[in-house]
Parts: sequence; C-alpha cells; structure tokens
Amino acid sequence: MRRISPTVFPLVLLGAVLLLSLFGAGAGLVSFLLLRAGYGFLVWGLLPFLALILVALVLVAGIWWLSGGNLPGSGRSSGPEEKPRGDSRRGGSGRGDDV
Repeated sequence: MRRISPTVFPLVLLGAVLLLSLFGAGAGLVSFLLLRAGYGFLVWGLLPFLALILVALVLVAGIWWLSGGNLPGSGRSSGPEEKPRGDSRRGGSGRGDDV
C-alpha cells in the first residue's frame, strides 16, 4: 500500500511548495530572458507559465498518489471499518448530527 505517514505529509507539502517556488522563480527568469531576446508575448508570456502549471499538476498528482488517492475532505469513506454515528436503537431523531 502506498500510504504516507500523517507526520510526514506536511513535510511533503512544504517541500512541494518550496520546489514549486523555485520553478516559479526559474520560469520568471526564463520569461525575462525570452523577452530580452525579442520573442513575442506568446513565447515569453505563456510558455513559462504553462510549464509552471504543468509542473504544479505533476506535483499534485504525485502527492495524491502518495496519499493513497483519498485526500481528507474528499467525501469518500476510508473503508468498511467506519460505522455510522447515530444509533437508531436509542431513540431521538436518528439523524446522527444531533449535539
């Protein structure tokens, strides 16, 4: 199974943000150099931006794969071991969200 430890996951996210920041700085430098070389807007403006978006998508896919494909808050249950919160035998409304 390809689960990542919950204690390591914030470190992976921090590393991904730092790596994406470095790629962003590199994309800005490449954009400036392409601008100075005389290329048009479609080359110096969009090409580094699209490359940065591609790197971000690869990082997101890698983190999603490391987390087991089930990120917190995705709405999927983590397995059959989870039981419903409400107990319909005790009475009450039985909705399971009563306080």
